[in-house]
Amino acid sequence: MAASASSNLALGEIVVPLSENVTLTEMENFIREMDISMDRISFSGGEFLRKLIPEAPAEADLNFFRSSLRSLLLVGNFGELPTKGQVHPWMQKRMLYSVPEVSYSVSNSIDILKDLSDDSREEIKSALNDDPGLGMRILETLDLEAKAIGVPTARRRQMRVMGTRIMRRLRHSPGMLFDEYLRKSERLLAAADSDKSLEHLYKAQMGEANYLTCRKQAEDAALQWSSLKIPDLPVGYQPVIFGLDENPTTQNEGSVKTKKRLGLLGIGLIATAVGWLSIAIAPNWVGVILGVTVGPLLILIALIILLIRAISKSGKAGDTQL
Repeated sequence: MAASASSNLALGEIVVPLSENVTLTEMENFIREMDISMDRISFSGGEFLRKLIPEAPAEADLNFFRSSLRSLLLVGNFGELPTKGQVHPWMQKRMLYSVPEVSYSVSNSIDILKDLSDDSREEIKSALNDDPGLGMRILETLDLEAKAIGVPTARRRQMRVMGTRIMRRLRHSPGMLFDEYLRKSERLLAAADSDKSLEHLYKAQMGEANYLTCRKQAEDAALQWSSLKIPDLPVGYQPVIFGLDENPTTQNEGSVKTKKRLGLLGIGLIATAVGWLSIAIAPNWVGVILGVTVGPLLILIALIILLIRAISKSGKAGDTQL
């Protein structure tokens, strides 16, 4: 009954409160909707993927796909919230809870891009050029998966736009695309080795005045929520990936690992009057896909690569049988 109820509720789009004066009721409705969708991915994510790929995906690939969907959904929702919504204790709890799983998605994405040989890169390019409709079928599948878990229409449209740009670059030069984002991820990881380096990077990205303004807004909003003495709302989903190197419920929120993982997503972990808070401080953040963040883009690129290779592999197997 619980699974059925979750599935039905998740068919509607998640309503992300956008007002700077977001209320507690709006946040509660939003958090509950998001938890339902995050939980739904655990047992239904991949339904349309199976229709796209004739050969059943391996369990490891399906888990990566599901964890990637959840990472993109979580970070996208977080990025759309106003600062007051981002620092709400229930949202903060979910961001920090999901850091290990998001890290798994991003780390796997980096490894996928790094491990591709020159021949594999050329095969990806050839697959897209030989089958002009392949890229569109992949993007349609990702769109259907996103719709099934309640991703708002506007953000799905953003994902299609960015996916189309990725496909265009893959048809031209996969290596240039991969190397560009691998370099960006390395710079962010290096900057996250210390508070000073990470803060310097954020100030360089958005300007010192804007950074300090954003930080002050986060502190003020966090104090407002704190004064209300809001009761705890347990996280309503379990990680897709188990056996991670950190317990998400007990990890040190100010640890270097956590800063690196959030920093890779363009999210700042800063010390405020009420403790450590994560806030989206990258400039011009527009949802998850059109933001300047590296992590979500790496995940999307890796998902596209895996789908292209899986479809190509299935096609070759069919040709051999014929």
